[in-house]
Amino acid sequence: MKNLPTMLTAFRIVAAPLLAGAVLYASTLLYDAPHRAGFIYALIFVFFVIAALTDWLDGYLARKLDAVTPLGAALDHAADKVLITCMLVALAFAALPIGLVAAAVLILGRDVAVAGLREGISAQGKSLPVSQLGKWKAAAEMAGVGAFLAFQTAALLQADAGIVDGLDWAARVLIWAAAALALLSGAQYLGALLKRN
Repeated sequence: MKNLPTMLTAFRIVAAPLLAGAVLYASTLLYDAPHRAGFIYALIFVFFVIAALTDWLDGYLARKLDAVTPLGAALDHAADKVLITCMLVALAFAALPIGLVAAAVLILGRDVAVAGLREGISAQGKSLPVSQLGKWKAAAEMAGVGAFLAFQTAALLQADAGIVDGLDWAARVLIWAAAALALLSGAQYLGALLKRN
């Protein structure tokens, strides 16, 4: 039972490239079989939501089962990055409008920069704890990607125009909010690092 949190984290890591691959496959059907592509996007949305919920569930279970370990915490953080990176890269290639591609580049660029900062200070025997802004950024990323997947599903399956427009608006706001939080939390991490030196 104590292995359950780690198994949920591993599920997220395994699911990430599979979901990204499904996004790329759906992109090949957009013109010839849009309804089939919409059905695939619906499945991607469902499994993405399940994967995103395991981000909360594995942490909750680890605390509840007294199974919190440094390895589990590191894997949990890595799983979030793998899931978001795979989805943003696949969606940027296959479906995101250019404005949201720019937001995705900001998010991913910040993640690479912060990972480099973490690696640099860990070599000095120090650590850089996750900030509250970083947690909000992760939540906005998950919600934004989920909203965009729902938008694609609704658009391809020809849902009511009001629903499609509402999901489009929600996805744009959430992904740009994640990009803004990415820049703010990145600056916060850099500031914390400069204070230590």
